[in-house]
Amino acid sequence: MNNALLVIAVLSAICGICHCLDHPQGRIVGGEVVSAHFLPYQVSLRRRNSINSAYAHSCGGAILDERTIVTAAHCVYNRLEHNFIVVAGSEVRTGMDGGIVSRVEKLVPHELYNASITDNDIALIFISTPLPLGYRKIATIELADEQPAVGTLGTVSGWGLTRENGFSSAQLQQVQVPLVDSTVCQTAYNWRPITESMLCAAAPGGGKDACDGDSGGPLVVDNKLVGIVSWGEGCARADYPGVYASVPHFRAWIAEQRAKYVSLLTD
Repeated sequence: MNNALLVIAVLSAICGICHCLDHPQGRIVGGEVVSAHFLPYQVSLRRRNSINSAYAHSCGGAILDERTIVTAAHCVYNRLEHNFIVVAGSEVRTGMDGGIVSRVEKLVPHELYNASITDNDIALIFISTPLPLGYRKIATIELADEQPAVGTLGTVSGWGLTRENGFSSAQLQQVQVPLVDSTVCQTAYNWRPITESMLCAAAPGGGKDACDGDSGGPLVVDNKLVGIVSWGEGCARADYPGVYASVPHFRAWIAEQRAKYVSLLTD
């Protein structure tokens, strides 16, 4: 049995016994259950608190290539690689559902990540076992070249609470939210900066949103990755847009890190 299959077998056994640990974070508010066939780039980042504990969903992520996942820096900052696995091609928050598991080889949060204002909130995850792209429900997503116009609908997806202070969804969900002008977003968050590395999205009147355990998950427009779930005030509140790391802003950084670490892993 190879390493990938061994990991799958062990994780499946653990989840079958204890149903895995529910993570207190994570949500899609106002959304709908969706098949991973329509979101083949979505992954579940699962973390354990100790060597003896089960892996539980903690954040989302998106597949850039067979060895590279993009997520939020706050999902992995100051944490150890051996406490993470990546599950691709699955629609469930716990267990496997036929998904593919890979161990994490390297965590690379942005070197200028600022936890106090959640700035530069992006990280790359390099995995030890290449993902079988094209197999079942696993595929890459292209990076957006530029930020779409204000009002453009984006699709954000993940597992988690379906309302503020509610319960996590067992199934993958998605919701559409329009992009919001940065000045409007800054007015809402007048106590902290909305920097050029951020973009905002919100449904008029609230009721649709993503944050916390959906952190690191993708915001997609026209099948291109535009944003990474980062932070926000509460859940789907009318006066507070969701804030995302702007993928177009980080394209050069992503390319630099991929070139550096993928070559090291394959040497």
